Amino acid sequence: MEILGAPLAGILALGIGSYLFGAIPTAYLAVRFRRGVDIRQLGSGNVGGANAIQAIGKGPGLAVMAFDVFVKGGAPVLVADGLLGYGHGAEVIAGSTALIGHNWSIFLRFSGGRGLGTGSGVMFAMAWPIWFIFAGTGLLYWLITRNSPLGWVIALLLQPFIVAAFGLPGEYVVYAAIFAAMSGIKRVASNPGERSVFPRSGDMSRRRLYWNRLIYDRDIKDREAWLRGDAGG
Repeated sequence: MEILGAPLAGILALGIGSYLFGAIPTAYLAVRFRRGVDIRQLGSGNVGGANAIQAIGKGPGLAVMAFDVFVKGGAPVLVADGLLGYGHGAEVIAGSTALIGHNWSIFLRFSGGRGLGTGSGVMFAMAWPIWFIFAGTGLLYWLITRNSPLGWVIALLLQPFIVAAFGLPGEYVVYAAIFAAMSGIKRVASNPGERSVFPRSGDMSRRRLYWNRLIYDRDIKDREAWLRGDAGG
């Protein structure tokens, strides 16, 4: 039996393997090794490269980020098409399951990062010029406004249209949409037990809470107050 023109067993193995590979909690392991603590108890509580930089320094943190982008994100795509020759559809499956693994890692009881690094690494392996446009959009917005979370939201929303405008395969457009959706869902849902002020903020509606998480990647607008655990903002 085949799916996407490839053996069903091969596609299933690819998806499971990509999930498990993406689920390797790079930031968690690096911080645990360097400091002996759980990264989820530090800074933003996020299991990703940005929080790793805050926890263990720029050099090791950037190494974590690079691994998430170019290895965890890129390798499954290269295996799907370059090694197995399964085609663009299989690339999407491999990349998407790696992203799910990063965001909801079985090794951390389904905690994980927001997926910007790993998800963008998938696109880098598919079509590297899009990665530079994506990263450039987010960084440019941050340079202008100093609001990094919203810049990445804009970059994520624009990416499917940019992929389509470049005339790239339709499967890549689908992946770009999946990437945006998965990152947005993870922001809103957060991690189990992640730092939250909502239980102590009775005057905040759930709609406001979810909006703050989506736009600011935290429960309240004020970052410093949020890191202190204050309910205001």
